[in-house]
Amino acid sequence: MAQSAEVFLSYSRDDQERVLQLAEKLRAAGVSLWIDQGAIDAASLWSEQIVNALESAKVLLLFVTESSVHSSNVAKEVMLVSERKGHILPVHLEPTVITPGLKYQLAGIQHIECFKERDSEVNLKAILRSLERLGVKLAPEPKASPPPAPRTENRAAPARTRDALAVLPFDNISPDPETDYFSNGLTDELIARLSVLSEIDLISRWASMQLKDRKHDIQAIGAELGARYIVGGGVRRFQDSLRITVQLVDAGTNRQVWGNTYKGKIDDIFDIQEQVAQQIVEALKLKLSFTEKISLTKRHTVNAQAYDLYLKGQDYLYRLTKRNVERAIQLFEKAIELDPRYAAAYAGCSSAYGQLYWLFAREQKYHDRAQELSFKALMYDNNLAEAYTAMGISYFISGKLEEASAASRKAIELDPEDAIAYWTLGRIHFTNGEFEQAYGLYQRVLELKPEFLSTYADLRMTCEQLGRMEEAARIRTTLIDRLPTHLLQNPDDARAHIIFALMLADSDRKDEALNQCGQALELSPGDPVMLYNCACLYSRLGQIDRALDALRQALAAGYANRGWAKQDPDLNPLRENPQFQELMAGL
Repeated sequence: MAQSAEVFLSYSRDDQERVLQLAEKLRAAGVSLWIDQGAIDAASLWSEQIVNALESAKVLLLFVTESSVHSSNVAKEVMLVSERKGHILPVHLEPTVITPGLKYQLAGIQHIECFKERDSEVNLKAILRSLERLGVKLAPEPKASPPPAPRTENRAAPARTRDALAVLPFDNISPDPETDYFSNGLTDELIARLSVLSEIDLISRWASMQLKDRKHDIQAIGAELGARYIVGGGVRRFQDSLRITVQLVDAGTNRQVWGNTYKGKIDDIFDIQEQVAQQIVEALKLKLSFTEKISLTKRHTVNAQAYDLYLKGQDYLYRLTKRNVERAIQLFEKAIELDPRYAAAYAGCSSAYGQLYWLFAREQKYHDRAQELSFKALMYDNNLAEAYTAMGISYFISGKLEEASAASRKAIELDPEDAIAYWTLGRIHFTNGEFEQAYGLYQRVLELKPEFLSTYADLRMTCEQLGRMEEAARIRTTLIDRLPTHLLQNPDDARAHIIFALMLADSDRKDEALNQCGQALELSPGDPVMLYNCACLYSRLGQIDRALDALRQALAAGYANRGWAKQDPDLNPLRENPQFQELMAGL
């Protein structure tokens, strides 16, 4: 295929048949297209050849579908063209909601809808006119001998399509089950290292983590994930001693391609991580660019104890009880003490202070600390997704929603599986009354972090605002099923108690709801957020005077999020009350 093609096609392999049909019509109209010779999704062949084709093309023709907007390689292609201020022409093959990671690049440009079969010729002409306006020259395709028939012996050749690799969650075979955080951290780190490789597709962390604690044969796992190669292993840790076993298996043949066992101390963990990544690359015979070689050996810290504290802090942070968030802060701050240049520890600590301020204690010192630490994280690593996530939280709790949105979107650009960045964006859209966008973002959070109970509560409110009452009821049932077990394990989780109270109130279990509310207040006395949530409960129960009194106490204690209160459906029974209107006017 000529390298000087004027139009580069970007799409998902799931849409191959539709795209190739349209590509044939465009070629017949004289459009010079870039697409791989095997007629397999160009987006899946992310390599030097792809980059060269993108840079020489005048227009990126993006076929927009539910599959393509969630493709990390499509996102890379769009990003590369956007960064050099190239032309992008999105063509929608089906009604699709643009994901947050693509919205910025695709905003303010022409989109063409091409999903009505009866208008296919009209759609084609619209695409051709748009391409011409963007500088593409249309020339009738010269008549030539028919293309050679496909060589069947090459159809399954690896050169025609890239293989995919999945890293499964490492098993924790340590005597202490509390070290799960460490084996999970090693899995995440290996995925992050291998994600920089351009010669192989890496299955997303989210897809791999769905298989945690599930036992299947390798061939079934490979088929489920669409991966040829599977990496798995186990971690045994006792005090400072480590034993890590890793295998690389060809899922198609069930044959072990490579395997090794590493023994050492906690201080050896970085050397072990680099060796594992490097030996996987060698076993797969991948060729690395200079940048990839550097990225493969990048260390966020050189202090193993700081790294261990950071992993433990992450494990505590999003359990989202006050005690766990405070414990996470202690761990992150100790990590920073051991390595004052550890950007990820600053980011984690900033996020923890931000959540402490937002959910549990509206003290200005927590707000200021969240902001200060997020800037320090960026100072030490301005390409760290976590740093932008932390900054998004710090701006959100400050009421700077535009800045919070920009920071969160940057985090997603750097890490499309950053659930907390999506959560922050969802809360921003909810605050702005943009419920459809909030709904999609909360759904994405639950895809990435299905155990994240707070998002279920946020999604329930969003569904109510959208009038999707049946879905809101299903979410309520889910929470009522899950929260008792959670509270048995975390009896000090005041936020879970008040969420449970709200769900019980909607299920006509008034006495139980009030009991849960009382427990929440005992655990967080005088907390403005808790008082606000109690006002929501009383409002839903029809106890108007009690709700107004709790809301007054919340405002007196420092609650100041007018945007959230304005949209919160729990307060709807109060909205016509003059006292409520007066309180809202004072926010």
